[in-house]
Amino acid sequence: MCGICGFYEPKKEIDKNQNFDFLKLMNDKLDHRGPDQEGYFNRQNIFLAHKRLSIIDLDKRSNQPFFSEDKRKILVFNGEIYNYLELKKKLSSDGIKFKTTSDTEVLLKSYEKWGFEMLNYIDGMFSFAIVDLEKKIYFCARDHFGQKPFFYYFKDNFFAFSSELTSLIQHPQVLRKLDSKNMLNYLHYDSFVGNQTALKFTFKLEPSEYLIFDYENNSLIKKKYWEIKYENKLIDKNFSKNFFSIFSKSIKNHFISDVPVAIYLSGGLDSTSIATLAKKELSIHKLKAFNLKFGNKSFDEDKLASSVAKELDLDLETFEFPEKDIAPTILNLIENLDEPLSDPGYLAVGMISQYVKKNNYKVVISGDGGDELFGGYEPFLKYNYYDKLKNNYPLLALLKLVGKIDFNESFEYMGLSYKFRIFMRGFSKVNDDFYNSRWLSSYLPEEIQKLVNPTAIGIDSIKEKDIYSFTNELVSNFNTDLEKLYIQYQRNYLPNVICSHTDKANMKFSVEARSPFLNKELFEYVNSFDRSQFLSKYKSKKILRDFLEKNNMSYVANAKKKGFTIPIALWINKYLKDEIKKLLSNEFKTLFKFINYEYLENIINEHFLNKKNNYKKIWSIYILLKWMKRNKIEC
Repeated sequence: MCGICGFYEPKKEIDKNQNFDFLKLMNDKLDHRGPDQEGYFNRQNIFLAHKRLSIIDLDKRSNQPFFSEDKRKILVFNGEIYNYLELKKKLSSDGIKFKTTSDTEVLLKSYEKWGFEMLNYIDGMFSFAIVDLEKKIYFCARDHFGQKPFFYYFKDNFFAFSSELTSLIQHPQVLRKLDSKNMLNYLHYDSFVGNQTALKFTFKLEPSEYLIFDYENNSLIKKKYWEIKYENKLIDKNFSKNFFSIFSKSIKNHFISDVPVAIYLSGGLDSTSIATLAKKELSIHKLKAFNLKFGNKSFDEDKLASSVAKELDLDLETFEFPEKDIAPTILNLIENLDEPLSDPGYLAVGMISQYVKKNNYKVVISGDGGDELFGGYEPFLKYNYYDKLKNNYPLLALLKLVGKIDFNESFEYMGLSYKFRIFMRGFSKVNDDFYNSRWLSSYLPEEIQKLVNPTAIGIDSIKEKDIYSFTNELVSNFNTDLEKLYIQYQRNYLPNVICSHTDKANMKFSVEARSPFLNKELFEYVNSFDRSQFLSKYKSKKILRDFLEKNNMSYVANAKKKGFTIPIALWINKYLKDEIKKLLSNEFKTLFKFINYEYLENIINEHFLNKKNNYKKIWSIYILLKWMKRNKIEC
């Protein structure tokens, strides 16, 4: 796990010292991603840099940038190749020699052997850039699920890339200009989706995508190397056996490391299943586990985690976050956020990852991907109710009347009145594909129209169809409602929210988080079966529940699902009220004239008075404006 950056300066005559200073500025912003070593490469107009977090082959021989034997190919790489030992064996059988024991060398040798087709062979979480001096190209790629970030800028033949957006903008040629259309999508989706970023001419590689920048001909092309597909096979008697065979192999590969490995243990289905297989099936002993509690029963899962640790003989440490540290920790995490991301999961992971760092662990196992694989989120369960209600117009009309009653909403985890209001958002339109998008969103399109003055950001109007266009593009190639729901989680929520906050929060503290559920073969196998077979009316993830029942952990199998998050709605009122009030200050009103502050003030006051749980709306705009102010982004 590392940080990478670089650029190509197309000018014929360049100041190499000045450009190296730009490269150094970019790389310095990635210190937290790789505190163990840094490296640089420059030849003519080509600039590369790397920050290393040493995990596989700790020797300096594996430092980066990493060169081929002929010095004609140069690699900077962030991540892990989990099947590198298999690939090394395959390459060695063809007579290829190795001088290190690292996955970095295997990655570069794979490119030399298979070219762009290498992406069909590797399994891992990664983003990388290879400069091929013979072909005169930059070859850059991102992993199948989007676990590792890759930002890039391309304008006027100038190409630059980095692991983080705040690193990328250190180069003076990268414009700090807000992309208004993308910003509107952020307010709806809570993140910058697809290839979008907050800035003009700046993009992200999407999951399972690569680019080729031909610096001789000044061209850039992008291609997909893998797609998520769904089939409708029936589950047979071998399903469970085959699933756990693939899953166990993935867990085993995720534990390969030359430094100690720990696990995040929430006590939920995903992390408990991983811990159980690691201990009982793979005989991984002395497993260190970490859990976080906040002193709020509706959010904490420490009792479940403690029971699991006792059952599996894990070395569990539960960290109860001190009340006095809550506000300063949140503000510190926000100050280090490289792009706007309003999901509070970033804060939750950041709070526990700093504790992992203090305990001198560099690698931790995470349960990311289990919910996306098996439909573990609440919308998969409430979809059945939505499907029955959407055409029951008398009952729907009655529920809408109930929704107009002014209840004071609970700020506890998924309070009933709050859940009811969110559920009814799905019916603001009927018989369309965007109900889940409305359930998840901070702002509905009609609310964005009230919040943002379009002329102040250089557009004529804010159109609902433009905001929904990303979801529409995701679901357009799928037939059933359930497939359309799954693809939104596997191709939007997973990379743009879950993988994003896991990477950012852990790397803030130089911790590598690995997720065994995020395995290409595992997703291909499970996705080949009819999705409805994994859901019942009231519970999902039956295969994991049955597995844990057999392993004497029915208390986990039957527990109500909780997401790993924090009581941010409560904390806004208790610890962050003065900070939130700054949004309404003259300073913000002067800087960001595109906001309707009267509308925003009403949203904030409703929350402060405990009338409505508006934390998503407040947090979304707070994160955006704070980030823009800190990084001097022009509207």
